[in-house]
Amino acid sequence: MNVLSWSYCFPNAHQPTWGVFVEQRLAALNRKVDLQVVAPTPYFPLLTRLHGRSLPHRENWHGLTVHRPRFFYIPAICKSLDGWFYGRGLTAWLKQFRQQWRPDVLDAHFVWPDGVGVAYLARKLKLPYIITLRGKIYPCLEIPSQRRQCAQALIGAAAVISVSSPMADEARKLGVPDERLFVIPNGVDLRHFAPRNKMDARRQLGLPLDKPLIVAVAHLKAAKGHGELIRALQQLDNDVHLVIVGGEVVSGYRRELERLSLTLGVLQRVILADRQAYDKIPLYLNAADVSVLASYREGCPNVVLESLACGTPVVATRVGAVEDLMAVPRDGQIVPPRDAEALAAAIKQVFSATKRADYHVAAGAVKSWDAVAEQVQMVFNNTLQRPITC
Repeated sequence: MNVLSWSYCFPNAHQPTWGVFVEQRLAALNRKVDLQVVAPTPYFPLLTRLHGRSLPHRENWHGLTVHRPRFFYIPAICKSLDGWFYGRGLTAWLKQFRQQWRPDVLDAHFVWPDGVGVAYLARKLKLPYIITLRGKIYPCLEIPSQRRQCAQALIGAAAVISVSSPMADEARKLGVPDERLFVIPNGVDLRHFAPRNKMDARRQLGLPLDKPLIVAVAHLKAAKGHGELIRALQQLDNDVHLVIVGGEVVSGYRRELERLSLTLGVLQRVILADRQAYDKIPLYLNAADVSVLASYREGCPNVVLESLACGTPVVATRVGAVEDLMAVPRDGQIVPPRDAEALAAAIKQVFSATKRADYHVAAGAVKSWDAVAEQVQMVFNNTLQRPITC
């Protein structure tokens, strides 16, 4: 089976951790099928010259064959046309590519712009296509023109894979029938994320050895709920420390968190660790007494799976796939988003259970990427047995 996977969110030399979860699923699937990747590069002449950045048109990225064709788009405005620009701009490239390597199925890793663009390409070339739903669908649902385009692309897909049950429900509302809808959460690199000695991890990271420790791994932006988490910290015992691991997405947000911590009197208990190398994330999760995800919205938050794989309990907001991934109270606690008091209460509950030594993380939802790839391959096999409807 020849699979041509499409993802604008894919690692490159300038952003090596961009879309790492997409890369991991593709790497596992590549061991089961003949697969190549298309990572389209948006192109606008003036901006390209200003930035002076160029990526190879074809490269081997960690064992994956990756093509990076360019397509014209207009930055900042007319964003509801991005899917159309994507499909229209890559039609000639795909027709030429098929003369060398003929895909059996097109595999889009986001509904926007990949899914909408790939649906356009599939109709032109009469190929079946599959779309994976991730958190990107939520902002699209709020824009009527994008919602209509996403609905059309999803309804025409041979199959839709959702990384969470709530997103699968959104696809149903848009008209996708159950027989073409599959829920397959993300996997985890279980060689990388595994239990380690807590004190050794803290020593390696220079973190307090004798303090209860909360760790949150998430980009620095308001939607990740860091403000609520700092307010929750104020309600906890004075020896509890919070480590936030993540780079700044919105300029000035780090300073905003520092001001909030100072105002609430917890500045000395908050450690803003900035962006960290991927290899260090397991150390932070193993160093924690509890891992917290306080986001307002998610698709399938891998940090929950990664924390459970490390044997660290989780307090998470009720977003995305969280209820698919966690069993309460075995794996931790689930709370409403934007609720600092509920966060504080749940963290106290996890701390108490840990002290009583009756806490156990079974990580029942944690699967390897190879196990996930087997499920995805089954979807592909079923797809190719049905007639093309696009």
